[in-house]
Amino acid sequence: MNHAFKKWFAILFLVILITGMVGVGLCFASSNAIENSQINFNKMPGIDTHGDTPNMIFAVGAGRYAIDIPDSFFPEHGFVGVHDKLYTRTLLMDNGAKRTALVVVDFTSLDTEQISGLKEIVSRAGDVDLSNIFICTNHTFSAPHIKSTLGLTDTEKGKNDILRRALDDSISNSVTSAKKDMQPAKIGYGVGSCNVNVNRDLLTAEGWWHGSNEHGISDKDVAVIQFEDLKGNPIAVFMNYAVQSSIMNESVLENSGQLVTSDLGGATVRHIEQQYNDNGTIALFTIGAAGDQEPIFTSNHYTIDKNGQSSRSDIHDAGYVLVDLLGERLGSEAVRVSEGIHAVQSQVPLRIVKDSVRCKGQLMSAHIADIHPTKKYNYQSNGEIDVPIEIMQIGDIALVGVQPELACQIGIDIKKKSPFKNTVVMTLVNGAAKYMADENSYDKFTYEARNSQYAKGSAECVEDKILSMLETLK
Repeated sequence: MNHAFKKWFAILFLVILITGMVGVGLCFASSNAIENSQINFNKMPGIDTHGDTPNMIFAVGAGRYAIDIPDSFFPEHGFVGVHDKLYTRTLLMDNGAKRTALVVVDFTSLDTEQISGLKEIVSRAGDVDLSNIFICTNHTFSAPHIKSTLGLTDTEKGKNDILRRALDDSISNSVTSAKKDMQPAKIGYGVGSCNVNVNRDLLTAEGWWHGSNEHGISDKDVAVIQFEDLKGNPIAVFMNYAVQSSIMNESVLENSGQLVTSDLGGATVRHIEQQYNDNGTIALFTIGAAGDQEPIFTSNHYTIDKNGQSSRSDIHDAGYVLVDLLGERLGSEAVRVSEGIHAVQSQVPLRIVKDSVRCKGQLMSAHIADIHPTKKYNYQSNGEIDVPIEIMQIGDIALVGVQPELACQIGIDIKKKSPFKNTVVMTLVNGAAKYMADENSYDKFTYEARNSQYAKGSAECVEDKILSMLETLK
């Protein structure tokens, strides 16, 4: 049996294993996994809707446009081509008094300076106030970055401009498409459960490191907001799940090089959109509190031997089978939840509140490659950092947006303690600020705790501030 045959035999076995796990459950498909919320916005005591809920029908528009990266861009950033196209997806909501925009880009991250420029494009194309815009990424690890121009060669600057123009064009066209699609809509909320993520902090002989910790904290909730037209056809499906889109992270082709891919997030929304293809439905994938969460299977994966030693193995091109399978599984759960939602048309309060909290800072390594598993580490203080927090209220749904990648436990706690039954925690919103681990992670010296500009206790401080802000909305 040659090497290639062995590899593909292993992948075939994995496919059979995954598709046969319905009984033990990659996704829990029983009807009681859904918590539906029929929203009657005329009977919501305690919510101040002055100026936010006029006597007009709630309207929604959704759009999608590819980020076209030409062949001339490659090779660059270690990428030699495109496996599947990256997209920008936009959701516009309008209740007559306020219009909001939620934009998801198939990038790893976008810094605040880039966000500012993109907000200007969204504002012009969608007629949306700058303060009413959420821009986030699906956090694929397999996409090129727009770099700072400082120190770049002329060739690098040229390629940087190519990528920037492709993104700007995609944003503009996606928002324009959403604006043209604006129509009276109904809205509903539901939650399902899917087991395609796993805690990635695993104890090795050298200390805590990357791996698949099946016994660690993991949030399996699949939050879904469905927007329907007045005939009940889905206009858009918004979903949120705590996982990094990193199946193909640092995985290289058999012949070397990497391909650009929207990874798990992209495969998930493709499946949803294919299911509703006749309606032209747009699906938006947003990242929950996933700082310590990775896909349950990855292409270039870590394993631990009997002595607790960590090693890494890459299945190369075969990893795209995992992308499709896990994307289908997660997308299927989102569709199942969506189909069980009973959307209700009514007047919809739209509000955005913003605030910040000051947290203690710490020094972080200048290079990720310098971070290794360890049992000892000296955290060094480094001033204080203001952490912005934004909350978008859509009726009785609260979308909590932060820039840092929160630890899973923090997201779970916020949802559990929130005065809003329907609370969604979104990270990488209007910027990106690396990891914000929970206190326990600092005691373990995990990768997330050391690869962070935030000192121990920051996540809990942010959690308290978010809960306080949610209380003011109620």
